[in-house]
Amino acid sequence: MTRKNVFKFVVAILLTTILVSACGPAAPAAVTEAPAATEAPAMTAASANEAPTLAPKPSGKITVWMWKATEDAIVNPGVVAAFNQEYPDVQVEWVTLNPQDVYQKLPLALQAGTGAPDVAYVEDSHLTKYVYLGGLTDLTDRVAPYVNHFNTYKWDAGKKDGKYFSMPLDSGPVVLYYRRDIFKAAGLPDDPDSVSNLIKTWDDYLAVCKTIKEQTGSPCFSSNKANNYGRLYEKMLWQQGLGYINDKDEVTVDSPENIATLEKLGEFWTAGVVSDQLEWTDGWYAELAMLPPEKPIATHVEAAWMGAFLKGWIAPGTAGKWGVALMPTMKVDQVRASNDGGSGFVIPDQSQNKDAAWAFIEFVTARAASQNKIFAFADIFPAFEPAYEDAIYVEPDSFFGGEQTRKIYVDVVKQIPSAHVYGPYYQEMNGYVATAIQKFALGELSAADALKEAADSIRSQTGLQ
Repeated sequence: MTRKNVFKFVVAILLTTILVSACGPAAPAAVTEAPAATEAPAMTAASANEAPTLAPKPSGKITVWMWKATEDAIVNPGVVAAFNQEYPDVQVEWVTLNPQDVYQKLPLALQAGTGAPDVAYVEDSHLTKYVYLGGLTDLTDRVAPYVNHFNTYKWDAGKKDGKYFSMPLDSGPVVLYYRRDIFKAAGLPDDPDSVSNLIKTWDDYLAVCKTIKEQTGSPCFSSNKANNYGRLYEKMLWQQGLGYINDKDEVTVDSPENIATLEKLGEFWTAGVVSDQLEWTDGWYAELAMLPPEKPIATHVEAAWMGAFLKGWIAPGTAGKWGVALMPTMKVDQVRASNDGGSGFVIPDQSQNKDAAWAFIEFVTARAASQNKIFAFADIFPAFEPAYEDAIYVEPDSFFGGEQTRKIYVDVVKQIPSAHVYGPYYQEMNGYVATAIQKFALGELSAADALKEAADSIRSQTGLQ
């Protein structure tokens, strides 16, 4: 089966959601809003004896599909109100759906040719599937002024055959969240720079985890064996520029590099330094929120959006006890940066008001003021690099002990490599690899045999080599 037939999978499968929230040269510091050529309405052509006239701004209603948390992050800080001031004749109608409903209804609407919104919010983990399914508007000409002003890797999920079908919203720069109090109790340095130097590689990380376990009894992080999602493994792959396929669409699930990465993760199970709690369950939330003399997990490798989760609803009682450091690498010469999550906007071909739909997307994503309002409200980290010039990125964060966490996110996001974790078959590949990880973790198969089994299943189902 070829990639062109990806829609056969889309219609049959109810896709699971990836939690939100996900490098390149920085945009010039002077660019803090939309490029000048697109800030003003375009002028219509005029004869030599006529003064040029401004093209009318778009008008009418647009329907936007989005789930509640992200809708609130755009509406509540005043981004939509500001949009309405600039585009008073455009009415935004929100259709609030949960992620599962978006990922069920959108591909069906794209294939049927009816029922899609004017704008849909889509996570990068699902985006490529819809690009290959078809039915999305080619945005190449519209995004052209912005390509060099967004995180370079962010364009990958929405591209096909050199054309762009999505506009990025947010990125998922991955860092190491760590408990200052646990590190201190273990006799380890607890300031961010020292922790970053202490945990440069996964071998260093393992040594630190052993010390923490021996001195405090706390597990280093959670890594369930029987129901492992594969999310940490994917972050480890992305940091190396790896994934489930390569740039030739060849399956790399059973490559030597992927096998070595899973074997490295296995060393943490063997050493007995991790908890078996399943992430995103009540037991895991409790581990993050515990205070001594209980035994909380000491670290968590995750994207910038995790900061809002810790502050807001997972562990608000731990304020001041967390720090943010750089993630470890497989090899000392690799970048200490990875991605998890991230999202963007698409315009289905069915839209009858594409100009208004684009005006909305452009205002939300390519305006520093818009992006920073969203970020300040919900820690949805901007993919638009001119936003980073704002003073908000050097403000201390009291929850993280006064650390300038946003500055770290900026440093990390500019180094994130392009990788091939997400793709048109991501959900299928993730499912097979998650099963392989579970078999390896439970001692049923070696890492090589488990990933070979997964790779063979992927090749059989997708037709990729």
